[in-house]
Amino acid sequence: MKFFKKKWVMAILIILSIFLLIYLAVVVKLAWEGYQRQKAVDNFQASIEKPFREDVYGGKTPEQTWAMFLDALKKGDIDLASKYFVVDKQAEWKEKIKTIMDKGKLNTILKNFSTFEKEGGIQNDKAYYHIKMPFPESESGFIYSPVVFYLNPYTKVWKIIIL
Repeated sequence: MKFFKKKWVMAILIILSIFLLIYLAVVVKLAWEGYQRQKAVDNFQASIEKPFREDVYGGKTPEQTWAMFLDALKKGDIDLASKYFVVDKQAEWKEKIKTIMDKGKLNTILKNFSTFEKEGGIQNDKAYYHIKMPFPESESGFIYSPVVFYLNPYTKVWKIIIL
């Protein structure tokens, strides 16, 4: 009878050991797959952040960025002027600036852009300004165009987001 009990105990221990090994294999497999998925997400996130981390064009204040932008326009440097915009709008503004220059309206734009005034100040990571431009058809003779800046959190330079 003792021998019979020992065999049952051994059989149960063997079966439990097999289930434990299978369970551990499943847990390890799931953990590895989770690690692989997280690694893929981290790589994707890094690829999205890369242009923002490498974007060093801009000033320590919105006013500095605006001055740098105007200086690049005065020099006719379209590539540099477009780099003062946020990364995802640089190509769009490069084309807009090129069109303005092709139409010979750069001097008018520079004159209009010279009346740059603070509007709402800095709130969180955005700064609000406006440009006061002559517009004879309006009641006051001027129109106000918003200029919004964004602080790049990676490089700590101010970028133009809306113009």
